[in-house]
Amino acid sequence: MSATPDTASSKLMSQGTIEGRDDFMRRIANRLGRPAPMTAPPARTAVGVPEPYAAVRTTVQERIDQFGANWTALTGTVWTVRAADAAEAVPQLARRICEERGIDRVTRWDHPDLAALPLDAALAADGVAVVPWRADGASAVADAPAGDGDTTAWSRRSPLLRATERCRLGIVWADYAIANTGTLVLLAQGGHGRSVSLMPDTLFAVIRADKLVTRMGEAFESIRRDYPEAASMPSSINLITGPSRSADIENDLTIGIHGPGKVYAVILES
Repeated sequence: MSATPDTASSKLMSQGTIEGRDDFMRRIANRLGRPAPMTAPPARTAVGVPEPYAAVRTTVQERIDQFGANWTALTGTVWTVRAADAAEAVPQLARRICEERGIDRVTRWDHPDLAALPLDAALAADGVAVVPWRADGASAVADAPAGDGDTTAWSRRSPLLRATERCRLGIVWADYAIANTGTLVLLAQGGHGRSVSLMPDTLFAVIRADKLVTRMGEAFESIRRDYPEAASMPSSINLITGPSRSADIENDLTIGIHGPGKVYAVILES
């Protein structure tokens, strides 16, 4: 009795054989202009980005201008202020965002530079609650605790996460920013939770001008230098380039599905 096609295919697969492989590889080689498939991998004479690209050097002002152009091209809003004026300017901008978007609850990184600004007090004066990303952060708001009979997955989350889910603005202090792509680089660790930049529908990032780099490779080089030991590395490195965009369903572009749909940034010049 002869084997059915399905049985024959299963037998070939179990034996680890591939039919037509040589013809397939020859067709690829011919399309690439080669008479036959290569028998050895090509020599790799360069590692990393091309030397002319790696050699590009830009001034701080050029990086500020380039980041701003790329960030706004992605529909983000960017401001530039003097670092000496940050204590006044950053809270004012946060208040402006909340007023324009009708936001009454904010979450922020528990970052020393953010904590040093009169940000929480300025927002509280406008009736905006602030949830800092730390263990006792949820105590800043008067949310009702999950009921004893509530067995949903949401009720089993930490009070901090439940409080953050109800925030509409996340405020972060960027570790780095990449000028030629308009990208924030956020390192998640300790009080710098990634939920702050991912869960709210609006994001506000504070960027020091001396943390702006020209290209992505420079950001990774800085991270390797700052965290030489694997054990000390952040739990994740989040690269945020403009508002969240998704078009995986019928190629229909949707904004703000997997993260904030509105993004703001302020660059602090020295």
